[in-house]
Amino acid sequence: MRAFLGIGLPADVRDAIVSSIAQVRGLHAPVAWTAQRNLHITLYFLGEISPERALLVERSMKVVASGIEPFSLTPEGGGAFPGTRNPRILWVGFLEPLELVRQLQQNMESALSGAGFPREDRPFHPHITVGRTRGALPPAWGERFFQALSGKRFGIVPVSSFTLYDSRLGPGGAVYTPLCDFRLERSARREIREEKEP
Repeated sequence: MRAFLGIGLPADVRDAIVSSIAQVRGLHAPVAWTAQRNLHITLYFLGEISPERALLVERSMKVVASGIEPFSLTPEGGGAFPGTRNPRILWVGFLEPLELVRQLQQNMESALSGAGFPREDRPFHPHITVGRTRGALPPAWGERFFQALSGKRFGIVPVSSFTLYDSRLGPGGAVYTPLCDFRLERSARREIREEKEP
């Protein structure tokens, strides 16, 4: 199966994002827009894995989840990779501070690396992919996308867990099926140690 680890978004956040990009979607540029139901934050793309490897991932991620406390994220503004002049991936970003989500992803990557999965070759940049370009865009289109989302906030994403998803491509586009949720919680040992510190 084709799988990834990610964070789902509340319905109101997805609604707000789709509403905000409606004006640039109406410009009829060659962009494959992410279906509203599929908007999420990718933490680690696993690729094709066997059921046995999926069980290994589940065991590793239960340990990772036990070391991070729940947190929240504030999606705001937009941008593009590699940049707005020649965009290929269109995204919504997040306000700082982002230490906990970065720590979660780093712990996740370390655990997966120990299980034989490759490390990412680029720094982690938390974002929500809203579209992918499929051809040449009109001049300054990327800048118009950026301006349409600039300074806009899309609610709050409370993060109390992350999810292992199965990703399947169908006639109507990608279908993401949650396979296992991993609840964030600080370990009892860590809490006790912190309580004893002066």
